[in-house]
Amino acid sequence: MPRDGFRSRESVSRRPVMGKAMAQFQILCPHSDSEWRPITAEFRFAPTDDQQYLWPSFEEAEAARQILLLRAPDARLRVALAGSDIGDVEWEVREKLRFADGSYEPTPWYGEPWYQAKHEEHFCHISTEQAGKIAFTENSAKGQLDRQLVMSPGRYLRRYFSDHLDNEAIEGWCARLSVQLAEDALKITQDADEIEEVYVGGPGSCMAHGASDFESFCHPVRVYAGPDTALAYIGARDDARARSVVWPALKIYTSIYGDVSRLKLLLENAGYAKGSLNGARIRRLIDGGSYVVPYIDAGDDLADDGEYLVIGHGSIPSENTNGLGDRCWYCPRCDHDTSSHDIVFYRDGSSEEWCYNCFTDHTVFCAHNERSYSDSETLITVRADDDEHEVLEEDVEAFGAVYLEDPGEWWLSSSCRQCDASGEWFHAADLTEYHGEWLCADHLPEPFDDDDPSLANAHVLARDWFRYEMDTIEIEVAKWQAAGERARDDRLRREQEAADRIRNEALHILPHDPCGCTCANHHSPDTPRLIEDVVPAAAAALAVTTAPCQTGA
Repeated sequence: MPRDGFRSRESVSRRPVMGKAMAQFQILCPHSDSEWRPITAEFRFAPTDDQQYLWPSFEEAEAARQILLLRAPDARLRVALAGSDIGDVEWEVREKLRFADGSYEPTPWYGEPWYQAKHEEHFCHISTEQAGKIAFTENSAKGQLDRQLVMSPGRYLRRYFSDHLDNEAIEGWCARLSVQLAEDALKITQDADEIEEVYVGGPGSCMAHGASDFESFCHPVRVYAGPDTALAYIGARDDARARSVVWPALKIYTSIYGDVSRLKLLLENAGYAKGSLNGARIRRLIDGGSYVVPYIDAGDDLADDGEYLVIGHGSIPSENTNGLGDRCWYCPRCDHDTSSHDIVFYRDGSSEEWCYNCFTDHTVFCAHNERSYSDSETLITVRADDDEHEVLEEDVEAFGAVYLEDPGEWWLSSSCRQCDASGEWFHAADLTEYHGEWLCADHLPEPFDDDDPSLANAHVLARDWFRYEMDTIEIEVAKWQAAGERARDDRLRREQEAADRIRNEALHILPHDPCGCTCANHHSPDTPRLIEDVVPAAAAALAVTTAPCQTGA
């Protein structure tokens, strides 16, 4: 059985149909606007003499029709059954008759060789049940039952003809079908409001933004509203599916945005061809000291003739995206129209200005000469104990860096030393001082005892152990010093509290006579002196009680 589950045409059409009479076929020609009559093989209305006007098969009648068309190419001729019901014929013949009598409308790809090889299996036609879709006979069993499968045109072409058509070709055939069915009407406008609405609500591009996104006082595409230019589009004005700036008088269209296939087909069917807008006039709108100008796809810089701006005839920029015809600054790295940010240097001494994004994302600061260089230059990372720097390759030694072979890194010389034996540079922590010399591991003296692995580099181990012990002692000393400070603070605090307590007690227990003055305290004149004598005596007694025992108990 052939691919896709279809039987071959011979295995179906040659099978006898039980209970069906032999059908005959005729060729019909319009006799009037409402009447079709059979004609003979000699192109006369039948019956005429003994001229043939009946054929035993559809194929023979179709062959005769083609011969008649050679004699009269503009004649309207079709094959039809003669005195039989359509149910009396094979299903393939039934489908052919439906194409012949106009019941089926052919698809745009009907005459293509890649489809014709499969036509008498599918009999693909425009669906009479669902708008915008096609219908076809899926297999012979469905054909005998007169059942057709309805499907979208793109899905049908991808399923059965992907070996012959790529996605772009399939989209093109779908567009042709859409145009054939008049699903999209070509609209051309020179109304400024409509043009702006189509741009804002339709396919995306640099001009497909609201008016507030531009620096001009109005949306820049409004200048396309005549006198020579217009906007062609399909779909609703607030939701266009495709658009293109056109020059109606010269039938020129430019870049298409959105559904390219459909709009291109509609424009070309209307006589348009793709071309340039150079020479076309657009509206002259002044904005301060500049002009309102959109980004123009198919035209060069403009000229001001006093009434209009003429595309391609002057020096007013046509490639800006900010809505103004000013000379913009373009970043030499990204080629975007923006503003300059800072200078970028190159190792050969040249420099240029870059925009903010390029400067922040694609430069490296050289710590030696304190300049920003392009990241395309070779810079070396120079490490320090708590930092690292980027330096141009040829300036790394002038920056004071040395190369350490073991880690394979550049380091600031202030963090390194040279081995006094080899002269090579090492990080200072990787060298050992030995009798006044700084030596790397490879140049330290041999172990004291070659037979005892535990004594390898014993002098180094001894030095390290000594340092460890000294560090331990320092820690212990620090602990005792801290404890002593705390003990002294506690003793001073207790002495002060005892002195304050005795002073307060003395104030309450000492006798006194009223003084000769008129104060309310009635102090004796000698009271202050007595207090001054008692407090030092009490403090001396407290000092004796708090003194440490000489026996150490």
